[in-house]
Amino acid sequence: MNPPNKGKFKVFANGVALALAEVIFWLVLFVGYYTIKRVAPNVQLENEGWWAILLVLPLSVVIFLWGLHQKQRWAKTLADEKLWSGLLLHWRPQLHGWRFFCWRMAFAAMLIGILDLKVGARLKEVKSEGVDLMVAIDISTSMEAEDTGGSRIDLAKQSVQRLVNALDGDRVGLVIFAGDAFVQCPITTDYSALKLFLDGVTTNLVPVQGTAVGRAIEVCTQGFDPESPASKMVVVFTDGENHEDDAISAAEEALAMGIEVHTVGMGSTSGAPIPLYDRFGKSRGFKTDVDGNPIVTALDDATLIQVAEAGNGTYVQSGRGIVNIAPILGAMNALNQTETSTVAYTDFTHYFHWFFLMALFFIMVEGAFSFTFKPRLA
Repeated sequence: MNPPNKGKFKVFANGVALALAEVIFWLVLFVGYYTIKRVAPNVQLENEGWWAILLVLPLSVVIFLWGLHQKQRWAKTLADEKLWSGLLLHWRPQLHGWRFFCWRMAFAAMLIGILDLKVGARLKEVKSEGVDLMVAIDISTSMEAEDTGGSRIDLAKQSVQRLVNALDGDRVGLVIFAGDAFVQCPITTDYSALKLFLDGVTTNLVPVQGTAVGRAIEVCTQGFDPESPASKMVVVFTDGENHEDDAISAAEEALAMGIEVHTVGMGSTSGAPIPLYDRFGKSRGFKTDVDGNPIVTALDDATLIQVAEAGNGTYVQSGRGIVNIAPILGAMNALNQTETSTVAYTDFTHYFHWFFLMALFFIMVEGAFSFTFKPRLA
């Protein structure tokens, strides 16, 4: 009589269980993070820029399931599945899954501990010197064109991030626009918060298509704090195509209020077609006109140069995979640096050690599984 098949590797069942646990983990992590950001702004991460290290967690699940599948294949070449329980005493499918789950949770707790959760105890006025900067990003569909070594909008977002990384004490806000313009992030010194808003910028955020550069400049000027004595400037990242309003007059009005307007041309004057993608991110060709011909979108540098001149600013054209932000930084340094004060949390208490203790707990549990469920010889 054959022994019961208790040693069989249930790769599919283990994979579904671990994948579900992984999804639940990330949902809890993201919901918890954004909830804390809104409800408890005094709770922060010391090493927030290192969040990418958490991506090794789903990778470890993939590697484990691949290894489990390989073991099953090797076992099938060794003997019939009905004989596994007698020949392979150490093979316990549930035990393998639970041990890996404990190890993975310990690893997750350790990585979150490295990010270093901290809680501010009190608010304090912090003074700094700088200028007030509003950045506007064009998110019309023409910004999907890939004549900059990638999509125009991706290069614009990367350039804004580089610009923000170069700031020190300056306040910055973010505006998105297409046929209309909206404030995506109010002017702030919290660069981490602005980068979070920047990450979520896509061409689907504004339903009204077009390129209302003038409206974007107007919304930027409205986004400044009128009580702030700091020098002010606006930087617009756009391809300038199909502009629907008088951007030059908007720049002149901004300059009359003491606000410089700078423009960054995204794309090339020779133009490029606008790619189309399905909901899975797979390419589906290019956007076409009524005759079925691909629509080519080209940079309108002439208008953007005139806007920059009207706003007493500079014009920069994007290169292949890079935007030279040095002229923008030089213009900022040339402005009067005004001392401003903001309220920020200080006297932080760090809680990274609790996550390291949690990791130690899961390691001990994993060890207990190994000690408790030893194979018995019949």
